[in-house]
Amino acid sequence: MARIRHLAIVTDNRERLVNFYTTVFGMKVIDGVGPAIYLSDGYLNLAIIQKRGNFKEGLYHFGFEVENIEELKPLCKDLGAASEIQKRPPNREAEYRVHDPDGTPIDLSQHGWPV
Repeated sequence: MARIRHLAIVTDNRERLVNFYTTVFGMKVIDGVGPAIYLSDGYLNLAIIQKRGNFKEGLYHFGFEVENIEELKPLCKDLGAASEIQKRPPNREAEYRVHDPDGTPIDLSQHGWPV
């Protein structure tokens, strides 16, 4: 069974959100790959991304930890995913990405995120 393991939030003030989540909810800053600041509660991770370019503020994408990417490929296609499952660059936590039928990006990882 797949589990949601991370959410990504785009903000115009990354440090403000990091301070909010660490102070209010006790989340910890963890090591990660890429331009975000990564937080964790020990299970769910938040990637706090500085707004740039045409990024819209708010929830940017979310990610599932899955057992088998290959098994998901035909399911996503048959159920109307807006994109095929694509390999992500090596400088990202998730190995793959697909877009749901509405175009929302979903990261897919077989190795999970650091906690």
